[in-house]
Amino acid sequence: MRFTWSKHVPTALVAGLLIAAFVSPRVYAQGDVTAETGFQKLKPAEDYGTVVIERNTKNIKTVNPVVFPHWAHRKGYTCKVCHTDLGFTMKAGATDIKQADIEAGRSCGACHNGKEAFGPFECIRCHSWGIEVKENLKIGEFLNGLPKDDFGNRVNWVNALREGKIKPKADLAGKEEMTVLDLDIEIPVSKFTPHPPGVVFPHKAHTEQLFCSSCHPGIFTQQRGANPEMNMMRIIAGKYCGECHGHVAFPLEDCFRCHSKPAPVPEWLKEGGKKDGDKESEKK
Repeated sequence: MRFTWSKHVPTALVAGLLIAAFVSPRVYAQGDVTAETGFQKLKPAEDYGTVVIERNTKNIKTVNPVVFPHWAHRKGYTCKVCHTDLGFTMKAGATDIKQADIEAGRSCGACHNGKEAFGPFECIRCHSWGIEVKENLKIGEFLNGLPKDDFGNRVNWVNALREGKIKPKADLAGKEEMTVLDLDIEIPVSKFTPHPPGVVFPHKAHTEQLFCSSCHPGIFTQQRGANPEMNMMRIIAGKYCGECHGHVAFPLEDCFRCHSKPAPVPEWLKEGGKKDGDKESEKK
């Protein structure tokens, strides 16, 4: 029996999603579980990529946690500026952010100094968990006009950059340029059958935002085939690609953004769309 992508791939993907939903309580890092389906619903666009920072406030009842919206910063700066130059780790809560450092111009204070962005004493602008702050940006207005997407913040950030709709700085001073590597890596997905298309990893889209050291060697060993334990379950759990995707970069529901290698064309189809048996029947 001839394998057909159109018949088997949707079945494989649905099966994978069902398994993942029961294996991980945080499937795809989305919203609360719905009573109707038992599955987690998509987060609102304004909540996707938003980090609640409470490392130094959770035991202080009079101070609200900080709400950090990645979408409000992505228009102005590449990921490199915060996660390489300023030293913020990519794991929520792992960086010790202190008010004294901010006031001294370090950490968030490198920008939030009253000149580049609002100053360090406008406390409620950041410590906004659970309250409405009218001065803060509204996602619909702030991201209006950017290329649309179906997931995450509903913005295609790669297209927004390449179309010139956003011009994020590569350093705080705005003088550097990103060192972009235009190299696609194909990652076969063939451990199980049927299986989805292979993954095409575009270094270009990542190095437009990040330094190589953001991924290598801490997350990925920098050698083809040297990460044999990488699989979808670990990614869903926040490892490997899941360090960013499902948290800030586009979420894992957008399967074919990664699984984008075209399906191979059978030889019989290349020869005019008729199998050998069909050709013999025509001769008779």
